[in-house]
Amino acid sequence: MSYAAWLACCPLTVLADEPWPTAQLAPTGYSAAINSPTADVLPWGGAGLSLTNSNPERARKKPQGSFGSVNAGFGLLPGLELVGRLAYEGDLDCNLYYKSCAGGQRDLSVSAKYQLPIELPLDTRLALGFTDYGGAATSYRSYYGVATSTWGPLDLSLGYGRPKSATALLDGGFGSVVLRLDDHWAAALEHDSREARLGLNYLRPLGRDLALRVGASRKLTDSTGQQAWQMNAALNWVMGQTPEPFLPRRAPAAPQPLPQSDLQPSSLVPLSPQAQLTAEGLAQALQASGFAQISVRHSPAQSGQPALWQVRAESRRWRQSQIDALGAALAAWLKPVGATAADELLLTLTYQREPVLHAYTNATCLDGWLQGWTRCAGMAGMAEVEGQPGRALWLSRDGEWPAAVQARLQSRREAASPESAQQAFVDAGPAWLPQFEIGPGLRTAVGTELGLFDYSLALELGTEVNLAPGLFWQGVLSAPMLHSNDFKDGQAFAGYRPQELGFDSSLLSYWKALPHGVAAQASAGYIDRNYRGGMVEGLWMTEDGRWRLSATAGRFEHEITAARQTPLLGSARWSLVPGAWQLEATAGRFLGGDQGYNLASHHWFGDTMIRLFYRDTQGDAGTAMAAQRKFVGFTLSLPLGPKAAQELGPVTLRGSDRFAWGLQTKVGDKDNILTQGYGEQPRARHGLRTDVTDFDRNGRDDMLANSARLRAALAQQLAAPR
Repeated sequence: MSYAAWLACCPLTVLADEPWPTAQLAPTGYSAAINSPTADVLPWGGAGLSLTNSNPERARKKPQGSFGSVNAGFGLLPGLELVGRLAYEGDLDCNLYYKSCAGGQRDLSVSAKYQLPIELPLDTRLALGFTDYGGAATSYRSYYGVATSTWGPLDLSLGYGRPKSATALLDGGFGSVVLRLDDHWAAALEHDSREARLGLNYLRPLGRDLALRVGASRKLTDSTGQQAWQMNAALNWVMGQTPEPFLPRRAPAAPQPLPQSDLQPSSLVPLSPQAQLTAEGLAQALQASGFAQISVRHSPAQSGQPALWQVRAESRRWRQSQIDALGAALAAWLKPVGATAADELLLTLTYQREPVLHAYTNATCLDGWLQGWTRCAGMAGMAEVEGQPGRALWLSRDGEWPAAVQARLQSRREAASPESAQQAFVDAGPAWLPQFEIGPGLRTAVGTELGLFDYSLALELGTEVNLAPGLFWQGVLSAPMLHSNDFKDGQAFAGYRPQELGFDSSLLSYWKALPHGVAAQASAGYIDRNYRGGMVEGLWMTEDGRWRLSATAGRFEHEITAARQTPLLGSARWSLVPGAWQLEATAGRFLGGDQGYNLASHHWFGDTMIRLFYRDTQGDAGTAMAAQRKFVGFTLSLPLGPKAAQELGPVTLRGSDRFAWGLQTKVGDKDNILTQGYGEQPRARHGLRTDVTDFDRNGRDDMLANSARLRAALAQQLAAPR
């Protein structure tokens, strides 16, 4: 199969491969027929954003202004959907603390539904869910169970809801019938335990991983005073490729050896009578692929040993993901003509000229791995289990290989003749030349008494300059652009926006990889515009990436108040499903001086990550954070711009490596007083927790779980013209 054909048949994400349920994202915070839930959930890796002109639980009280809700839903795991809801009414901008304000409710809450993993007759699904968790006011809290069966084009749902708030919608039995008229249209009839509705919705794909759903319904009864007509519009999209689920710790061997004709690189890369690949030629190919600080050593085949290529390179263009960098580097070696099937490659990728990722393979096995192999006879004698072939592609974060691989590499080095070896070095410009990343700096306050949505938008320019191996300066220059009234000088959120052009952070950092999976980083300077000082971070990770322990200690002084803070934090992270789901607990003293803990659940979909968290902290008596505060919230994080940075002469420019935005709401409090600063952790933008560990996803099992994406990255690079 050619690379072009492979790409054509195996795209990263196809909306049709993950059929969206006929259910729509309802204003009540779940997938529903119209307003009553069904047992269907958003698919794993799917997301939805909906806007509705209704809050079905209540009648409209403010005739002026707006009335409705915004919902954002995510399919976090197979069978699990989580929905954040913002319900609103009246004037959305005025201050509710003033009697003259014509605003109404501004309610921020979260809901969840889980489809039970059981098989029942008639394609019946069962789901349990809750609505309106979080916030000082829980106007819509309820619990429910629902069953949905599919009979041809019909989806029949029946459930029971138990309200925990007087205005909750579900109160007793409810049911619905959804009729799929064709691939685009569906009609629904429901009774939500209070009212009966009839509706129609339309689904329109907008691309490979995006679709628009619009719907309208009319109330058939009039028991509650809810508005008669309800309109709904939603965008559904695939956040990113989901990894191979529940990947075994040891990948299975290929059931049968492939024919000899399939073992040659010529089956994928046509050979031509051009010159044999040289160390200098490979170094130049790596430079053209976006790498710098390149060293190549080629030991030709001799004494029964195949040729060995030892390559070390720093990524200049592929900084947002080590998977993309690895795919580009492997392609630079595999694509050129002249490489023989037995040639071996030992590849090391670096960050700030220190190693962060290692790969070992040979040309035959890499070709086979690209076609789906997990093991390869060409790696015989390097298996974890006796009698099995070795891995077709070996990956290591710290270069501490299994004994069989280590012995193989040592014998190859000893057999190499210094006289016959070829070496090449390419700097591709001085290491100190800066790399820039550009993106927005967005700070928001959502659903507060001051306004429905307040914001401060700035333009950020991040910079990294390498000074020596592991030593670099990093800074973030930001320029204010736009902000809402409540972020203006003298208003409630004025202290949380950049006042003028200046550096949000400026740090001198040094990181070093230590033996046995340990790495450390020290940083000194300004962690933000107000705090100056220094901190030390340490991290240990198992080779497979399943477990990670880390610690942070720092000392900072506020520029204006001279207040001193000494954050001291420890965390443990467990990769429950490699490449997809991580659980993390952090405890200690945070940057603001408050002490407590933070529990987080990280969900990965390609480069997109959703982080859910629960936080409980309290400051010392007499401080601004003396009260104990508990929060729940989420953060959405993703890279911006093309995957490859743009080379502008000697420097590079790329989009933000990670743009993050999220919401949080207090829980357990009876008031909705604004609270800021709790649970903040000192973080350097670049280094140990980001570029070195690839944002905590370059453990071996995480990389293996994302093999499909790495294959796609390699295939795309091989198919690209030189």
